[in-house]
Amino acid sequence: LPYLSGERTPHNDPNATGVFAGLTHDTSRAQLGRAVLEGVAFALADGQAALVESGTHIHEINVLGGGAQSPLWGKILAAALGQPLIYRSGSHVGPALGAARLARLSLGDETPEDVCPKPPVAHVAEPEPALVSHYAHRKEAYRRLYATLRGEN
Repeated sequence: LPYLSGERTPHNDPNATGVFAGLTHDTSRAQLGRAVLEGVAFALADGQAALVESGTHIHEINVLGGGAQSPLWGKILAAALGQPLIYRSGSHVGPALGAARLARLSLGDETPEDVCPKPPVAHVAEPEPALVSHYAHRKEAYRRLYATLRGEN
């Protein structure tokens, strides 16, 4: 469970804590690293599920920033979310460029369409069917672990 500072969506649990479960003396650093990526992906999937349950239709998922530079992270995230991930050109500057665009829009002289054009698609990471199935089972185990630690089982 990736909750180092509690969790807000969808659990609204500021006291949630991080957990590695099922460790043995054979557990490698690589497995721990992958578990972190999986846990964060499952937390995002929980947020996605909450949005869908509230009637939101998610048309596309664009990824940017440092995490978007990892092909492994993209494979895990696409499978956990069950949706393609869209990578756009220049996404490595996304957060800083977004802040600059907001500042420019605040001046009030330009429209969002002028200031915020969508960059071209660089590539799309499709969810791999075998991984979608694999992560569906692991996601359920993740959710059961959280519920158990909260005393909900």
